[in-house]
Amino acid sequence: MRMTLMKPVFNGHAVRRIIERRLPIEAVEQIAQVGVTVQENGTRVMKRGDINGKPIHVVLAKPNTVITVYSADEWKTSITVRRKHKHTHAL
Repeated sequence: MRMTLMKPVFNGHAVRRIIERRLPIEAVEQIAQVGVTVQENGTRVMKRGDINGKPIHVVLAKPNTVITVYSADEWKTSITVRRKHKHTHAL
């Protein structure tokens, strides 16, 4: 018996991200169906795959609605956290 995979449904946000990032829809669809699950909770699942050697994450609302797509290296950032120090002065 052959197992058939459910084709994912893409919401508007996901479509915009796919177009912005110039990703092939077929590759995103494949990651959504058979990508490696990276994170999962009761309502969402994040899957990882590669497109042309670039790590891609696809986030789905269960069971099969793609809600966003991004390159895994987009989370690398140069933002630093500045802490406010309380200066204590000796009297």
